[in-house]
Amino acid sequence: MIRVLIVDDQSLVRNVLEEELNKHSEIKVVGKASNAVEAKNLLPGLKPDLISLDVEMPGMSGLDFLDWLFANFPTPVIMLSSYTEAGAQTTAKALQKGASDFVHKPNGTEEDFLRMLNELTYKIKKIGSSSIAQLRSPFSEKRITTNESKASQIKLIAIGASTGGTQAIDFILNQLPNFLPPIVMVQHMPEHFTTLFANRLAQTSGLNVKEAANGDLLEDGAAYLAPGDHHLLVRKLAGKMYLEVEKFDKVSGHRPSVDVLFDSIARAGLASKSLGILLTGMGRDGANGLLAMKEKGARTIGQDASSSVVYGMPREAFELGAVEKQTSLNDIPSEILTMIRFK
Repeated sequence: MIRVLIVDDQSLVRNVLEEELNKHSEIKVVGKASNAVEAKNLLPGLKPDLISLDVEMPGMSGLDFLDWLFANFPTPVIMLSSYTEAGAQTTAKALQKGASDFVHKPNGTEEDFLRMLNELTYKIKKIGSSSIAQLRSPFSEKRITTNESKASQIKLIAIGASTGGTQAIDFILNQLPNFLPPIVMVQHMPEHFTTLFANRLAQTSGLNVKEAANGDLLEDGAAYLAPGDHHLLVRKLAGKMYLEVEKFDKVSGHRPSVDVLFDSIARAGLASKSLGILLTGMGRDGANGLLAMKEKGARTIGQDASSSVVYGMPREAFELGAVEKQTSLNDIPSEILTMIRFK
């Protein structure tokens, strides 16, 4: 049974969520709070397994509440986000602070309300039943301080992630030096959110991080994030690697899809000089693509169960035999350096 605390300033939302979530035998709403201060008072007695938290509330902000929560009662959080730019910015910050995932609030239609309920229920079941060892990225400064690169066959690093991936990617980039080969990344996020996430990564990591654009030439020391609702592919022409950003059908249930990125690397004949990394996330997106890369000679890393917010995508890849090295999030940055320095 997953014990849920609902925090939302609208009583109608609290009551409807309680009624609908309690229809599922795996979920029990154990409390409701109209604001963060009320939630703080309820937490010691309720000890919920997961919190549904409104992004925008009066009084204590959701971001301040997250800081207090993770310092005092570490608990998985799913944010309820509005479609507004302010809501997107707050949600992006919340994800980097350690919120596990988010769900868009409905746009007012009955169809979209059902979409929100189904998505929230699914994520509660997945996140609330997982063993979560890390709710916040543990870095405070770069741990890897070397400033010299050694001879390497690796010319490209590809990273895929979903639920919990914003913290994981943030952690990894903050650990890495800036002399690495180009990094291409897919994080399951909608449009606009990826722009904000890329901008924040550029600010916090010290690396040259940008939202990928069609035709971008890949450069060492730079990282490129797939834009929301678009697939990202790596191509090779005249000895140079460049990016294509395309909008076609969802693959493995997603757009952007990790499978599309990884498969493009394998098809372009770049896998033997690439490192593929699959991080925390629901479902199986990226598993087949990582296997395709590995079969073409790529080095591969998968995040382990104990450090994943949801051990779904990396587990599927591991069970397929696509993962060469399975390790904790804390050890992935040093493992990256180890793998790119082989001859």
